[in-house]
Amino acid sequence: MTARPTLYEAAGGADAMRRLAEAHYRRCLTDPVLQQVFGSTGKPDHAAHLAAWLGEVYGGPATYTDRFGGFPAMLRHHQDLALTEEQRVAFTVAFAEAMDEAGLPGDARLRERLASYVEWGTHVAVRNSQPGYEADMSATVPTWDWGDEPGS
Repeated sequence: MTARPTLYEAAGGADAMRRLAEAHYRRCLTDPVLQQVFGSTGKPDHAAHLAAWLGEVYGGPATYTDRFGGFPAMLRHHQDLALTEEQRVAFTVAFAEAMDEAGLPGDARLRERLASYVEWGTHVAVRNSQPGYEADMSATVPTWDWGDEPGS
C-alpha cells in the first residue's frame, strides 16, 4: 500500500509553495484592507518566509523552524498588530485566489485542506495579535494533513 502524499507533496512541493506565497503576498500588497498590515512596498524576504512556513505546515521540510525560529517567531511577527476580522477575511480570500494564480492542482479536497489551514491560522493570528495577549511561546509549528484537525 502506498502512503498518501502530504499536502505539501500533493500541492507540488517547494516550487508550488514558492509560487503560492509569491502570488498571495502580491495580493496582500495590493489589497487596500491588507495594505493596512503589509504596506504597499513589502519586505524582500516575506514571500520566501511564507513559503517556508506553508511548506512546513503542509508536511514539507522544517525549514521555517530551522531557519526562522519556528512558531514562537511567527507569533512574535503578529504581536500587537491588532488584526481585525475584516483583515482576516481579506487574507483568506487572497489565499484562495493565489491558489489559482500559482497553478496549484485543482483537486477539490487538496484545496479545501490548504484553505482550511489558512482559515484556522488566521483566527490564531487575530487572537495572538491583540495588544496584551500572552501567546504560548512553547507552541510548535502545526502540521496540517488530510484529516479534520491539525496535528502537532
